[in-house]
Amino acid sequence: MGKASRNKRVKRQQVAQLEKYGGVKLSAALIDICEPYDFDDLSLDDYKKLIMMGIAAWNIANQPKEKRAERMLGFLEKMPGLKDELEMDLEAIINEQKELPASMAILQMLTTLMRRKEELYPNDDRIVTDYKLTETATKRHLSVSSIIPDTTRQLH
Repeated sequence: MGKASRNKRVKRQQVAQLEKYGGVKLSAALIDICEPYDFDDLSLDDYKKLIMMGIAAWNIANQPKEKRAERMLGFLEKMPGLKDELEMDLEAIINEQKELPASMAILQMLTTLMRRKEELYPNDDRIVTDYKLTETATKRHLSVSSIIPDTTRQLH
């Protein structure tokens, strides 16, 4: 089988797999769940952080409910210095600080993104494995690699 034939076969497989998800590409679904936080003036770096939060929320929301808290804590612990900040902010909240601390805002944002995933795409079980975000003078482009549970094939 030649390269062109393989590419056509892969494309047909991707289209068939997308039908299971209503034809929605995972990149479009991620952009959709992040939409409330996507302001026109976000820098590429800030937009990348938003997409990373969206990916984390997506993957955590696809876990069984009894494992979600553990997965969320694992994600939060990987963020530099956030654990210490969370502890200090929790104390500030308990002591009735008026403004929501940044670490709590991150936690709230992650939870909101998870809820949006569950509301908008409740049956989408794809797991994000990688992403690439590029920007041109006029637009941004998100490419996502994923796996479908119980398969070893990747969709791009």
